Amino acid sequence: MADIKDTLKKLAEQIRDERNAGANTALRVGSLLLAMIDAGADITDFEKYFLRKDKEDIANELITFLKGFLIGKNGSGWTVLEDGTTQAVVDRLYVKIKAVFDELEVKKKTHVGGEQIISPAGMKCVRVEELDESYRCFFLSEVDGVTVHNEFTVGTLALAQEFNIKEGTSHNVSNRYYWREVTGVGSDYIDLSKTNADKDSDVPAAGDDIIGLGHLTDITRQAAIILSSVNETSPSIIFYQGINSFSLAGKEVIGLGFDKSTGHAYINVYGDAYIGAKDESTYIRYRQKGGVDIKGMFHIEQGSTGWRNMEGLPDEIQAAADLAQKAQDAIDNAAVGSVNLLRNSGFTGDYESETLSSDTQLSADTELYSKQLKYWTGVATVSADSAAGSGYSAAIGSLSQSVSLIKNENYVISFKAKGVSVAVSCGDFSTTQPLASDYQRYTFKFAFNGAGIFMLSGTATICDLQLERGTIATDWKPSILDNDKATAGFQSINYIASAIKDGSVDILGGLILANMIQLGNYKDGKMQKVTAGVSGIYNDDDDVAFWAGGTLQQAILTVMRFRNDPNYQPTDEEWANMANFVATHGGNAFFRGYIYALGGFFRGKMETSVDGKRIVIDPETNTLEMYTADGNPVLIMKFDKSEDGWEYGDLILRKYVEDQLVFETTVYPERVRLQNLVENTDIRLSSDNVFFYGSKGEFLKVGMKPVFSGVSVSKYIADIECSNWPSKDNVSSGQVYVEYETLEGIVTNGVLKVRK
Repeated sequence: MADIKDTLKKLAEQIRDERNAGANTALRVGSLLLAMIDAGADITDFEKYFLRKDKEDIANELITFLKGFLIGKNGSGWTVLEDGTTQAVVDRLYVKIKAVFDELEVKKKTHVGGEQIISPAGMKCVRVEELDESYRCFFLSEVDGVTVHNEFTVGTLALAQEFNIKEGTSHNVSNRYYWREVTGVGSDYIDLSKTNADKDSDVPAAGDDIIGLGHLTDITRQAAIILSSVNETSPSIIFYQGINSFSLAGKEVIGLGFDKSTGHAYINVYGDAYIGAKDESTYIRYRQKGGVDIKGMFHIEQGSTGWRNMEGLPDEIQAAADLAQKAQDAIDNAAVGSVNLLRNSGFTGDYESETLSSDTQLSADTELYSKQLKYWTGVATVSADSAAGSGYSAAIGSLSQSVSLIKNENYVISFKAKGVSVAVSCGDFSTTQPLASDYQRYTFKFAFNGAGIFMLSGTATICDLQLERGTIATDWKPSILDNDKATAGFQSINYIASAIKDGSVDILGGLILANMIQLGNYKDGKMQKVTAGVSGIYNDDDDVAFWAGGTLQQAILTVMRFRNDPNYQPTDEEWANMANFVATHGGNAFFRGYIYALGGFFRGKMETSVDGKRIVIDPETNTLEMYTADGNPVLIMKFDKSEDGWEYGDLILRKYVEDQLVFETTVYPERVRLQNLVENTDIRLSSDNVFFYGSKGEFLKVGMKPVFSGVSVSKYIADIECSNWPSKDNVSSGQVYVEYETLEGIVTNGVLKVRK
């Protein structure tokens, strides 16, 4: 047998190697097969080594396809790509247990008509049963072997709605609609109320998609997100919160959509909003309590709408711009009419800054603007006066001013005055006028000759002073040579108008068109660090006027922290970003640090607070009160006054248990009172006795009673009074009882005894 196998092997090797050139291969193969048959070999033994192509077969080992393989005639199969990766093409893929994809690409377009609602609950109704007070809607509790949990709860507002979106039909036309309260739930059903439902609600039916849209009481289930392609603002995404009725009105908190009436998209956020970098290096933030904060550069390009067409400017800036324009118009349209030849006749100065030299010494009384008697020589006191056209009058001793007048020309002097008398002279004209106690207007006409000196003297208060050419006195007006208030105002705020009208406006942080003095570490021609300053920015009384221990931004933050909540307790981290001292334009001040002083007066209410615990001193109520963090007054010191007019001090000590007043002790100058407010008992101590009071009116008095000898006290004896003294049978050993003496059945006396 071995020889036969060797022979067959040699024949097969010859066929494989084609050792004999020109040999007939078919003949060799046939000879080999015949030899195998003659040798008794069973051809079926070779089936385990080869796969059959004419019938079903099984491969017991791994088979490698270097280029892939095809399945069927529609191009399905596995292909080995040039990069060595494989690609499978199949018509349908069914995975029995699990499929894992490193990357999945789905080439299919999907469509959702109408609206999608994302809410806490939803179901597909498969059957409806009508009950007495509700409709029971069933759903499949198991789908494809997976148990479906009922997400509805009692009180849910269940909505079902189908939109008719057929071409030619208006949007939001409802084929079926109902919005009903869920009154009961089961493992595979919900009960919908027949009575508590939205107007025109349909009867539930099989096939309805039911969605939980709101809840009557559970605030955690009153939110929803609605994605719509068919409403008036579609496409839209709207976030709702607080849906507790059959209406969405007023429940929108965030809205993204498209307004068809304007052709513009919109975003509405009804609450706090933040746009900016995650590290808050730049941002726009809106907070309902704090308004709008902007950090970064805000730029208005030159050539924008201009200040005339800008709306919503702060009142102060708008007023400044308007004043500047009015002043400019007055200057542009100035015309010579009746002229007041006296300079500074309104005693206002000329609104020019005083020129300070290197030798000027500044003090608290130094006037930074020109003196109110500029251009005048003499002695007078200027005061604010509402009766004066300029707002100021002068109480004179004497005043004089050089004037340039035309010889032999007519002039008229006019003024208002009150007092004793006033002497008036100009050139060779002079007169003395007696005065009344209240203001009267006086007029004097003259032809000028002599020296050009105008003079007033006497004991009088003068205002609305005017010297004009002609014979008719006109209403008071300042000289055209005076730098009037409007012009000075224009000059001082002209930069505001120019910045708004003509140039680009840069707003950096909180610094907006402001005059300010900043103090700090100034070195090498640069401000290295701002630590204090004075601000002229004014929008309201809460704006910062002075600050120290930080920047202006930190000072503003300090005011904002305490403005709405005086009891606010900043953390150490918050204090690090706040100024240590701030004074506002309204006069409020904020301190963090120590105050060193030799004395001082606090004439108003004082309050300290640490961790919610407070000490309050109130001069209006004459009290000092200490409060716990819970707001309970545990110590009160106050002044009292008796009915007969005697003044004295009280001290009240209190104990609270869970906000309930349990014990209270009041200390008066002549007595002390201790109260148990739970047991309703009371103890009162004075210099000569002690009173004990029970909850039902019982009392015990233990003290001393004076014995008088004439009008003076000779001695004191024990004094005991009591209601409801117990008898012997009602006390224990060592306790006091009373034994009464009777006469003919009437109690005449009682003796205190101690039971043995």
